[in-house]
Amino acid sequence: MKRKIICTILAILLLLTSITPVIGAASYQDQIDDVEGKLDDAEDEKNKVTSQKKDTLAEIEDLDESIMKYQKEISDLQDEITKTENNIKIRTKEIEELQQELEEKQELLKDRLVAIYEEGQITFLDVLLSSDSIWDYFAMEVRMQEMAEADNKEMDEIEEKSKQVEKAKNELEQNKAKLNSNKKDLESKEGSLKIAKVSKQAKVDTLSAEEKKLQKQIDEYNAEIARLEKLIREQANKASDVYSGSFSGTLGWPLSNKSSGYNIITSTFGPRSAPVAGASSNHRGIDIAVGIGTPVYASADGYVLQATSSSARGKFILIKHASDLYTRYQHLSSYSVSTGQYVKRGQKIGNSGNTGIGSGAHLHFEILTTPYYMTEINPLTCSLLSKPKLIYH
Repeated sequence: MKRKIICTILAILLLLTSITPVIGAASYQDQIDDVEGKLDDAEDEKNKVTSQKKDTLAEIEDLDESIMKYQKEISDLQDEITKTENNIKIRTKEIEELQQELEEKQELLKDRLVAIYEEGQITFLDVLLSSDSIWDYFAMEVRMQEMAEADNKEMDEIEEKSKQVEKAKNELEQNKAKLNSNKKDLESKEGSLKIAKVSKQAKVDTLSAEEKKLQKQIDEYNAEIARLEKLIREQANKASDVYSGSFSGTLGWPLSNKSSGYNIITSTFGPRSAPVAGASSNHRGIDIAVGIGTPVYASADGYVLQATSSSARGKFILIKHASDLYTRYQHLSSYSVSTGQYVKRGQKIGNSGNTGIGSGAHLHFEILTTPYYMTEINPLTCSLLSKPKLIYH
């Protein structure tokens, strides 16, 4: 009996010994599965972070767009405020002059009426009896009629001056109301600009060193655009009096059909992946695949607002056409026109190149409705441009 019990105990111990490695192996596998699960979670988190960084860069770009938009609107409002303030000064001076003329005429009429009252009304009989002859009578009658007409004319002029004063006062009040409205809008835009800049900085602070370097290049690009916009605004104000008129027909293609690559589009208008650091991911023109030195031609008669260069656009030309229409030609190797020059449709204005920020030789071509940034329209879909048969690469 005792031997049977011992055998049973030994059998149980042997069984437990054989099971233990199996339990240990299962535990290790569970641990491996657990680590692999955590690894998967880490990879997912890494992908999520990378995606968030991309979203952050996209958000920063959107904020850059908003900042440029607010800056343009603020500049427009400041121009409008200056014009309105000048109009108010002009109207105020006009009112003072008109008021003075009115008071002088009213005083003259008053003196005339007092004199008539003191002398009494001269009747037909008075004139007849005081005349030495029939000729004296007629002469006096004519003088009396002239005096009456002069009095009536004086009263008409007083009435007209009163209307002019009233009109000038109404225009002055309208200008003051407009000025107050513009100042409120300006204050609102400046607030929005400040918020956008703070939001942008908060996003930039989350970027890596490499991303911050990229963002710095983009900021320099935008700063350069802002500087050029200021210069363009000054030139446009000067040009408003020297070139106007209306535009009919279509703009010509800026390249000759004899030039290699004249109809090959390498980058269309609108959103895109930035080809190089600092280049825009919201393309505001089209890129045409022509080599360095290809002749570039004016799309229509116009006035050269700018023929200059910048770090971002390289050498470029901005031309004012009639009917609030503008064209811009960027990344040129050279230009053969100068600021303030008049050009004709089809006139050579420069040569294509690879200056500024770009991924290779090409012509960047834009159509704008004002000379300022963010008023560009798509050259490929608008009816303003005469286009050849295009090839897209």
